[in-house]
Amino acid sequence: MKRFAILLGIFLTACVPLEQYAEPTVPADNAEAIERQTGTGTDLLIVERLLPTGLIEIGDRDAELSLLLFTEHHCRYCKEFYREQFPLLLRDYINQGKLRLQIGILPLRKYIHSENGALGLLCAAAQGKGIPMHELLFELGAKDREVLMSEAATSDLDLEMFTTCLDNPETKSILEQQKSLARSLDIDLVPTFFLNGEKSVGLPHYADLRGMIDANKF
Repeated sequence: MKRFAILLGIFLTACVPLEQYAEPTVPADNAEAIERQTGTGTDLLIVERLLPTGLIEIGDRDAELSLLLFTEHHCRYCKEFYREQFPLLLRDYINQGKLRLQIGILPLRKYIHSENGALGLLCAAAQGKGIPMHELLFELGAKDREVLMSEAATSDLDLEMFTTCLDNPETKSILEQQKSLARSLDIDLVPTFFLNGEKSVGLPHYADLRGMIDANKF
């Protein structure tokens, strides 16, 4: 694996720094892969998996390249990535079996409802609908619990299961595990990407991101 290298020259400004967090406790159980249509306005099919770490994984499990993304729903640059570049990655690489994408949502203390959004995403992903909730959170913002429940209803989630998940201490421990992972990788800005272990900070131009991917032989 390549050593981590921060490629700042080709990237735009990243969002606000992450805070310090506690150590993780209990990991999650594996969830089955669930296929669904993406909500990005494309006709591309997404295969979505919730990993034991709480990361949402999209694409072929055996893809040679992996792109690990740390993001947050209040971050303007994170939203731009999801709206503009995520559909292109799906079309050009993920659905071609060349790349798998792993998404981690990291709360920022600057935003009082940031952790609510991250917990809501985990609980939606537990029902195989992480990406629809991901889109709603970028569109509507991570709000208080009442609004979060309304967003869950919009995504056709089982609300009883969703509520139970939100109140389950294990869900919080999974989120703490993601925070610990971010700290271990020296992440203090979002979005941050790791392409096969090579670290990049900030929102890339798609041409630059494509060049980084293509530079790795498939």
